[in-house]
Amino acid sequence: MAAAPNLDSWKQRATEGVFKVTLDRNKAEDTAWDLIYLKDVAEELSQENAGQAPIASPDIADRLLIARLQLDPDGENVTDDADKLTALASLDKEETCWDYLIRAWRRCKQEELSLKKTLPNALAPAQAVLDELRGLIVSYLGLLIQTPDMFPCNTKPNGKAINALCLLPSIVKTSSFVSMGAFPSTSSSQSALLKNEWASVEPHETPFLLADLANRFSEGDDFSELQDILGPTLQEISRRILEGEEVAPSSSRGPPTPGGTGGSAAPPPALAGRGQLSPQALAQAAQTGNIQAVLAHLLGQRGAARMPGANTAGAQDAMDVDEGDDAFTDIPGALRKTKEGPNITGLEWRPYLTALVEAAGNKRIAEFMTKLNSFDPEGVKTPQLERKSLLGPILRLSVFPDAYPSITEQFFSNAKSRNRADIEMNANSLRSTMEIVQSSNFRICNSIVRSGPMAREEMLRYWGRACDLNAKRAGMRVKASAVSTDAFMVNLFELTLRFAEPFMDASYSKIDRIDMEYFRHQKRFDAANLTRLNASEPEAAKWVSDAGTAASAPNFITETFYLATRLCTLGPVKVIRNYQELEKDMRRMKKRADEYEGDREQWASTPQAPQYEAFIKRTREAVDRMQSTLIAYNVQLLDPAFVTRMVSFTSLVMTWLIRVADPRRAHPRKMVELPLPDQAAVEFTMLPEHIFEDVCEFLLFIAKYRPQSLTEPAKNDLVSFCTTFLLSSAYIKNPFLKAKLAEILYYNLWEYGNARQGILGDTINIHPLALCGLVPALMSFWVEAESTGSHTQFYDKFNIRAHLCKVFETIWTTPQHKQRVQEESKKARFVTFINRMMNDVTFLLDDALEKLQELHNKQQLMDNPAEWAALTGEQQQEHSSHMRGVEEQVGWMLQYGHQFLNMLIKFTEETKDAFMEPEIVDRLAAMLDFNLDVLVGPRCQELKVKEPKKVGFNPRHLLQQILSVYLNLAARKEFIKAIAKDGRSYKKEIFVKAASIASRHMLKSPAEIEALGGLIEHVEETKGKEEEEEEDLGEIPDEYTDPLMATLMKDPVRLPSSKAILDRATIKAHLLSDASDPFNRMPLKIEDVLPADDLRAEIEAFVAARRKNKTAS
Repeated sequence: MAAAPNLDSWKQRATEGVFKVTLDRNKAEDTAWDLIYLKDVAEELSQENAGQAPIASPDIADRLLIARLQLDPDGENVTDDADKLTALASLDKEETCWDYLIRAWRRCKQEELSLKKTLPNALAPAQAVLDELRGLIVSYLGLLIQTPDMFPCNTKPNGKAINALCLLPSIVKTSSFVSMGAFPSTSSSQSALLKNEWASVEPHETPFLLADLANRFSEGDDFSELQDILGPTLQEISRRILEGEEVAPSSSRGPPTPGGTGGSAAPPPALAGRGQLSPQALAQAAQTGNIQAVLAHLLGQRGAARMPGANTAGAQDAMDVDEGDDAFTDIPGALRKTKEGPNITGLEWRPYLTALVEAAGNKRIAEFMTKLNSFDPEGVKTPQLERKSLLGPILRLSVFPDAYPSITEQFFSNAKSRNRADIEMNANSLRSTMEIVQSSNFRICNSIVRSGPMAREEMLRYWGRACDLNAKRAGMRVKASAVSTDAFMVNLFELTLRFAEPFMDASYSKIDRIDMEYFRHQKRFDAANLTRLNASEPEAAKWVSDAGTAASAPNFITETFYLATRLCTLGPVKVIRNYQELEKDMRRMKKRADEYEGDREQWASTPQAPQYEAFIKRTREAVDRMQSTLIAYNVQLLDPAFVTRMVSFTSLVMTWLIRVADPRRAHPRKMVELPLPDQAAVEFTMLPEHIFEDVCEFLLFIAKYRPQSLTEPAKNDLVSFCTTFLLSSAYIKNPFLKAKLAEILYYNLWEYGNARQGILGDTINIHPLALCGLVPALMSFWVEAESTGSHTQFYDKFNIRAHLCKVFETIWTTPQHKQRVQEESKKARFVTFINRMMNDVTFLLDDALEKLQELHNKQQLMDNPAEWAALTGEQQQEHSSHMRGVEEQVGWMLQYGHQFLNMLIKFTEETKDAFMEPEIVDRLAAMLDFNLDVLVGPRCQELKVKEPKKVGFNPRHLLQQILSVYLNLAARKEFIKAIAKDGRSYKKEIFVKAASIASRHMLKSPAEIEALGGLIEHVEETKGKEEEEEEDLGEIPDEYTDPLMATLMKDPVRLPSSKAILDRATIKAHLLSDASDPFNRMPLKIEDVLPADDLRAEIEAFVAARRKNKTAS
């Protein structure tokens, strides 16, 4: 075994081996001139050292390196020295000085690997020597980038000159290492090198080269030299992710770099963005082991389209238009024409994204990235931020149609005819790729954030700037050309979600670190014009102006939380709204096409028939395109991983909102106590409304499309949230936000899978906050829903109350909830609640039955051949269209009518006393009597329509419901008396007929039929007594008569403003629906009315006298 060399001899060998030079001619000959003999340097050193033989040592490394770099085999040789000529002839003519330095650096790194074996006892000094040599090489690499022509051999055979992008192959080839999971061999790398390509280091060496460059050319906060060395390469990587390797003539990312792959000279072989490889690129891919690229090429256009990760001709279909140009067709659902560049179905972007990940893995380079002008470029228009900023191109990689319409065309076109399993497979493949993209994005940004406080500040500023530039995305209508794409904004939000994960833990252990007064001090994004939860814009401005200087800057948790909430409304929530609008448009267009198809007989023989056919065909095609677009949206919006993170974040925000409203600020460690104080904390009132609304929008979205994604903790947080703010609804100024809370509960209570009561059914029946606060919250909001402030408020209330009905149905059998119903029924406000319920039932049933009569008449006209033929074709279509409108109206009215009537049945069964109040019982009896008369009286024949199920009309079921209310209250004298007093609709024969129908069709049990008969007897008996008493009284003086009801007053009261006198029951009934004086519309409360005791005494005396006279006679 050979003895280990001593340190001095190793130094000489290492220096010669790294630089591939020698000062000993014999060594040059022994190595076949692989070691270049530097004769001039040898002679100079010999003279300097009195003829002593020179040694190539690290001490003269600088002289050796310069001498070697100055050799030019293609130069004009003015020497006839044989040794010098031999040395020049031994040089590789295709090797530039850049190539030489890169290879020298690699030889130096390889020497390091053998140190433990060759110099086990002198590792430290030997490593110091190699560090010195490597540092010298790195210095000259930087000098070459800054001054490419400082040495000869500075151009490739194809004329490509040394430039800043010479580093690109070394950095980008990192992807081979990452994707293959192993180090390619040195010989493989060398053999793969093409003569016109710059030498590069191996993938496993790249991090060390980057570290050397960063350490050599940056110091402290000074990155000016590194800007020249590494800046262009990083920016070129970003550009290639956006545009591909080919340099677009109209590139908007700055002037081309002179020479090299980034400039006007021929670019290197490219992994083409259309699923194909040039022959040259194929050769390089094969030799470097890039198997994915080779497979994509070999599969060709037929196979590549089906290969996960392959991009085919889809991108070719997208027209190149100016960025920001709104190029939409006139058909909804058409895909936007846009410059795409590489998309995630191809291979081209992958090595560049991986290269950025590796580069950012170096702390100094990660910090340096934020120093580049392109990190957050000034003066760019909003749509260009994602194109011109350093990280923009990686943050826009996605499946969203507004950025990459070709993906939708390629994977989801003709959705109606595609196999569902095929669509799902494509979606899952794309989701897997998006996970690679988004996790890589996070690795890059996380490295930057962790590299130092200044870099973290720059990252936060970039997020905030994206928010400010895209403020218009929060609006209802915004031009796509005026804002960033859905792709960029959703990915940016998803990035902040990953940063928020550490404080989205199950116990919310860091929730107290979120500063509630952030909006008083923050300058990260403009919040001045944001609508507040319960404060006006001037109030919000004053709150901010009154704030002193913040004691310290917000912590990272606070910044991340608020930026995430802002990006949520500008990103996914905006996309969700667009998604739902598109889905609504699609249903509307499909319905319209179906209607025209259904009317084919009416227009088939008209001259307009071709137009109708064309319209139906065009609409069907548009519907299919819209369906494809919706599926593309689903890939990211309903990605299970994304939904899981969103659920966690939404749960955090819900819990935090309760905490801000909680006067103790202890929730969730100590559950909030309900109800909340009447006056909300100022920090809560000043919060932007969108934070609350975004929670609702997302919860509604997943309730409709992914209800199973709600975890048990999330369900508890949701119930706490809805109960708290429905009960304390004064905290929320916008009534439609409160309505969304009821809607969230509604959708989550529909049967889903094995859950008969929906995803939330079990939770709302055991959750402590729900058990104590949900019933009063539902009743309170039922009343509030009467007025939403909208021009459609009359109809809005039915939607809201239908949602509340579903919640009541779900909790009705729970004893604790039932107990709360009983407790609430004893409070004065309960009468208002049941009055509103009665009003709804009255309107819905009255109008529905009236519309049924109208529908009956229209159908009779159509069934009369003579009358129908007398109408023109246009009149017939108009008639048919109007009839469809009537059918729709009847449908929703009966749907809600049945729901509210069912509620009335439940409450009249459980809370009978409340319905016996004078202001309630008479109106209830009159409503029931009227509808019973319409259903079974003489007019019932007018309710017969074709296909009653189509409009939801089931007369027997409706009769059964009405009779249930009668039976619930049949034993109460007040109710019997109220029926008897109803001179408009009550008829004994109607009740008898109703009982007969119920018996014949088994709508009620025999016992119930008997009870109904007893009710009729009691009513008839009471009616006889009432008529007798009324006859006894004779003519009643006008001053004793109620001016609104024209009945004898029993408890007259005087109204304070109009001085009018009414019966107390009359004004109470009026105030239940209208809190004003009926005579002058001035505000009025029942507490304000004054007893008219003198008039009461007169009335009582009048009645007593009349009865006395009757008795005497």
